[in-house]
Amino acid sequence: MKKWIIIVAIMIILGVGCFLEHRFVNDAFDFLEERLEQYVYMLDQNQENIDSQENINYMEDLHKEWHKKNKVLKSLIWHTGMKDIEIGLARIATYTEDNNYVEAETELDALIDYIEHYSKDFTLTLENFL
Repeated sequence: MKKWIIIVAIMIILGVGCFLEHRFVNDAFDFLEERLEQYVYMLDQNQENIDSQENINYMEDLHKEWHKKNKVLKSLIWHTGMKDIEIGLARIATYTEDNNYVEAETELDALIDYIEHYSKDFTLTLENFL
């Protein structure tokens, strides 16, 4: 009887751990996706002058906030996917500073799409639990 209690306790602990990990990862991706979509809207307001200090500061702040989340995420998920996100954010910031709306918008769309697909890898399923 003790063995079953221990096994059930371990399964509950694993289940709760998986749920919390899933929640943190998806909340982080949702945060980034929302902020990037908001940035698309900001850029669309003045496509000729996207290199405003407001836009540059927005990207710097977003990158800093993402970097904090990224430290934890790197211990939970694959580094290669996180690296692609970091590169995308850096490119967007550079295109903003260079006042290149077309490239910034293209990179934003690509990064948002990547995040949507990448986050689906971390849905809570029986396969991910096991």
